[in-house]
Amino acid sequence: MIHVDLSLSRAEFSLKAQFELPGSGVTGIFGQSGGGKTTLLRAIAGLEPGAVGSLSVNGRCWQSESIFLPAENRHIGLVFQEPSLFSHLDVRANLVFGSDRGKDRKKNNKAPQAAVLEHICTTLELGSLLHRDPRSLSGGEQQRVAIGRALMASPVMLMMDEPLSALDHRARRTLMPFLEKTFQGLEIPVLYVSHSTEEVARLADHLVLMEEGRVTAFGSLGEVLGRVDSPLNEVDEAFSVFNCTVNNHDLPHLTSLISRGGEVLHIPRVDINTALPVRLRIRARDVSLCLQRPQQSSILNVLPAQIVDISEKIRQGSRSIKLNIGGETLLAKVSEYSVQLLELAPGQQVFAQIKSAALMT
Repeated sequence: MIHVDLSLSRAEFSLKAQFELPGSGVTGIFGQSGGGKTTLLRAIAGLEPGAVGSLSVNGRCWQSESIFLPAENRHIGLVFQEPSLFSHLDVRANLVFGSDRGKDRKKNNKAPQAAVLEHICTTLELGSLLHRDPRSLSGGEQQRVAIGRALMASPVMLMMDEPLSALDHRARRTLMPFLEKTFQGLEIPVLYVSHSTEEVARLADHLVLMEEGRVTAFGSLGEVLGRVDSPLNEVDEAFSVFNCTVNNHDLPHLTSLISRGGEVLHIPRVDINTALPVRLRIRARDVSLCLQRPQQSSILNVLPAQIVDISEKIRQGSRSIKLNIGGETLLAKVSEYSVQLLELAPGQQVFAQIKSAALMT
């Protein structure tokens, strides 16, 4: 387990973070710019000497009233927005530099360096780049090398601070599968800072929400996203994640998915092999409700659902509604007028409508 209770006071900013997380898996730290995400990461890494409180990671105390473990002794792999590769070294030397940083920790270096390097190169597809000058690489390739360098140090935790934000949309989409594959093979915890709902939806197992230096919610991804009073709703960022598998590509220009609860959904065609897992991000504002299944509708995704909860607060004229669809949680944003007109209430059976064009993997 990871236990965090840290505070930091500055003239223009203060941090107050208290939460706990499992000691493995990917934790997304999500919030708007200036919310304190990077400061929290730096405090956990030991890069903020002014931070006070307590911190322990998988049974090891990193900070308390009497202990402050220096950053270099916390053995964290760091990946920032900019790759910051060494221009006087080729790609292989950049990677090996990471291994040199961790060579004194024999218990974390059970595999020979060559085997570790081969595994990382296979996962991140770096084999053909090993003798290249880092300056000749694309932004996405450079970031893959930076990730590999961090992992070569055999860290006990991997921290990533908006690693895709400096890339264009195409490069981000290309790098995302590499991140997914990398995280699947890790046994260490990953803290992933982002303000992108797409990245959080695809990568995170757990979620920490931050606003103005405060942790406003934390827990598993489904638990935090499923709250109708989530701070995400304040900024119109509410979304749900469905775990699906690809069923077929039989319909024109569409890919059919099957949710974990057995519901069929249609999205714009994507080139993904059948039977592969897919995380589907569904924005609450793209979900509408009706009391009867519509006939001859252009909306292809019409799912039977039960209302679980309705937010008490009315934000921008709408309420958040939590739905149960075959065991999956789906959030909808519905106008207060419609809530009253349809007499919506917890326990009620309804149909959720989602446009195919609104669904994103």
